[in-house]
Amino acid sequence: MDEIEDFPYEFTKPFYLCFNLLKRCNIGFFDDNVPVFKKYWRFFFIIPFVLIHYISVSVYMSRVFTNEIKISELAFMVPVYLILTQGILKAAVIISRKRDTADLIKELGSMWRTDNLNEYQTKKKNIFLKRLNLGHAVFYWGSMIATWQNLLAPLAFTLFKNILYEDDTEFLLPLGCVYPFDPVKNWMRYIAMYAFQVYTTFRYVYVYIGTEFVMITLCAHLSTEFALLREDLKHVKSRKDKITLKNEMIISADNSGNSLKNVIRNHQKLIHLTCSLNNIFSVLVFIDLLFATVIMCFFGFGATVAHGAVDIANNFIAVLALLLPIYILCYYAELLKVESSGIAESAYDNVWYNYGTHYQRAIRFIILRSQRPCCLTSLNYVPITLNTFTKVVSTTWSYFSLARSLYSNN
Repeated sequence: MDEIEDFPYEFTKPFYLCFNLLKRCNIGFFDDNVPVFKKYWRFFFIIPFVLIHYISVSVYMSRVFTNEIKISELAFMVPVYLILTQGILKAAVIISRKRDTADLIKELGSMWRTDNLNEYQTKKKNIFLKRLNLGHAVFYWGSMIATWQNLLAPLAFTLFKNILYEDDTEFLLPLGCVYPFDPVKNWMRYIAMYAFQVYTTFRYVYVYIGTEFVMITLCAHLSTEFALLREDLKHVKSRKDKITLKNEMIISADNSGNSLKNVIRNHQKLIHLTCSLNNIFSVLVFIDLLFATVIMCFFGFGATVAHGAVDIANNFIAVLALLLPIYILCYYAELLKVESSGIAESAYDNVWYNYGTHYQRAIRFIILRSQRPCCLTSLNYVPITLNTFTKVVSTTWSYFSLARSLYSNN
């Protein structure tokens, strides 16, 4: 973490939450100088716990073929099982691309701007950062509340029944699992297994949320840089061998300030960073979209077939918690596309027609390149925008309506 402490706090602040969540799963960034044992010792118990938990849930899910699972329980366990599977896949991807992600964060941090900004740029950057922090807070607390509610509801129900019926108590675990022993033989074993399931389930949740935060934060910061660059390009001017801004501050063409040369250089660098972002996370985006529709469909179906108010609330809140990250990711992917393509509009708004052919040719190349907007994609094929979120919701509703119709007919 020492490698990014020199960057502005407004840049690093959104990343700290991502890193803290992933660190709880022993997935660390910027830890090349940490001793090997200190870096990996948590894996000695995290990996066995996660594997045992996943295998036990998988064996339980296999009982669906022998009709030993009720339809309401199946509707709840299928999306939970898919979330666990998704967490494992996302952990594998983020660990394999950890170094590339760290390099991308360092490159973006090295060009993060805090000086030489006009009033409009400062205001716009602050708006983007406040919106990002708000999105993080809503996403984090929404996911945590939904997770805790689903995990603690069985314990609360068990304690409530114990108070009412005393000896006739049915021990309920958060998730259906199969173990080579009776996990609910007595209160001590029940509490131990309950704590085990809660702990391991949160490892999956931390990976799920942490990777989403990293993608969202990088998209937001790149969008901010493109927005600042648009303002620079709109106001930069040529005066023979000089470049001047709208506020009449004169900067020589070879200076490191906001000259046309530097605008072009920064534009090329942002394009390169966006390509790196897409290469790193396009697989993760595909995993998100692949699982999201099925998971939300089953949670919605679970709310339909559930018998108690608690189960209905758990499934409904789970759907909302899953919609949040998809919407926020699609929103910032859309914002990245809009701000990068907006470079062409800002270049056209520049007073290029008052200057020579070399200046006009440079502006023309900027416009041509910006007409191919930078965007986050799924498997380098499908661009992610707000239309993607609309399609996810529409597809989910179609599958949900079909499942509900079949269930009603049966």
